[in-house]
Amino acid sequence: MAGSCSKPATPAIDRIAVLRFDNLSGDASLDWIANVAPAILSSEWNGVSRTLALAAGDLRDGYLKGATRFAHGYFEKRGGKLQFRVLIEDATRHKDTAEEVAAGDPLGAISKIAREIQPGANAFSTNKPEAVEAWGHGDFERAVALDPDFSTAWLTWVETLAASRNSEKAIEVGSRALNQTGLRSQTDRARIKLVIAGLRHDENARVSALQELTRLIPFDATVLRGLAEAQLAARHFSEAESAYNDLIRLDPADPASINTLGYVQALSGKPDQARTSFEEYGKRPGQAINALDSLGEAMFLNGKFAEAERAFLEGYQKSPMFLDGADLWKAAHARWLGGDLSGADQLAARYFEARTRASDALTVWRRATWLYQTGRHEQAMGLLMQASASASTGMAALLNQQLAIWKAPTAPLHSQNLDRWKELYERANPVTDGLERTFYAAALFEAGQKEEARKLVALWPLPQLGSSPLQSLTYPAFLELRNKLK
Repeated sequence: MAGSCSKPATPAIDRIAVLRFDNLSGDASLDWIANVAPAILSSEWNGVSRTLALAAGDLRDGYLKGATRFAHGYFEKRGGKLQFRVLIEDATRHKDTAEEVAAGDPLGAISKIAREIQPGANAFSTNKPEAVEAWGHGDFERAVALDPDFSTAWLTWVETLAASRNSEKAIEVGSRALNQTGLRSQTDRARIKLVIAGLRHDENARVSALQELTRLIPFDATVLRGLAEAQLAARHFSEAESAYNDLIRLDPADPASINTLGYVQALSGKPDQARTSFEEYGKRPGQAINALDSLGEAMFLNGKFAEAERAFLEGYQKSPMFLDGADLWKAAHARWLGGDLSGADQLAARYFEARTRASDALTVWRRATWLYQTGRHEQAMGLLMQASASASTGMAALLNQQLAIWKAPTAPLHSQNLDRWKELYERANPVTDGLERTFYAAALFEAGQKEEARKLVALWPLPQLGSSPLQSLTYPAFLELRNKLK
């Protein structure tokens, strides 16, 4: 349109994959430099002029991470001194575009090369070569003693402890690090907070750390994806929707983000927006069937059972073996909850026939759970008692466990207190949390917190195909609770 102003294109992100350096000195005692040198380069380049420096094990790993350039490096001894050489290769043209050489200790030489290749490079988080050497040898205690503000050494120490499952020590060291007000890298500080939050299972702290990281490196898709996933796990659906939209703009080639955005919108009670997202997702190569399944689940969550059934059946007709025919099982539930139990039984029967042909040992148990959750308790128990008499030892144990649960269906609710159900609910996947959400809502209702309980039954539980005997209690408990809350 004449006179209109177009929005300037967003500058491209330069992803430099920094490979492990080669030790050509002939001195194996210097092998530690092979890992330290690329770590220094990555730290000094990361975030400068929309640059992401990625640690990469090899070329293949770098390409998988979307590298636009590669940094190849090696070091050798010349005249008794260490000399470092770094070459930059264009990932598309496979041609070297820059080469820099510097002599000296690893910190001084690599920092000089970093500035030559990437003007405005960050200063590394210590200026003491002896601290770098201690860090390179894994002597983190000595490294931070030599320089208490050496944030990269603190971070590596915390991550190493966490990886070795020494959570208590990792939290203690991380807390010590965060008490250092002069830590040189705010990015390292935020990453330490993130590790501690994960070890403490503190979702709010995890979200806060990821928000801080996205402010520091807003074009890092990995960090933004972590934030989006954390917001979803914490059930901050509005914030998660915003984060996934940002992620899709940053990394439009990733179809998984579009699919998850649709679920976030469904969980937010926006089925029409979810439909638009899944339609877009379905246009991506190989995703058409999964998009229909996702659309069906989005409609189901929001109680739009006729639309859910249509999506599930369309998906099943196009690919009957997708998820072992689970779409037929889901369609049966949608037909039942839409008010047509007879039609639902016909769909369920088709599913059971298909699973029998597939020699699925759980078919008889699934038949019984279908009967139970649709209100035919005596038939369900009779079927299991008959089946358990000739079942294998393992299957008989499952059937008998299920019978025991059906004989006292309220026992699981009272086996945990309100706080425990809250914990189980908060740790469950928001998309598949039907059991935990229902029982937490029931516990809230019994505690007199009816409004809080009512919020939790606004969305419907999705049909599950796991092997938990508790799953068959979800719909009876959910329907009873919704009736009480009318």
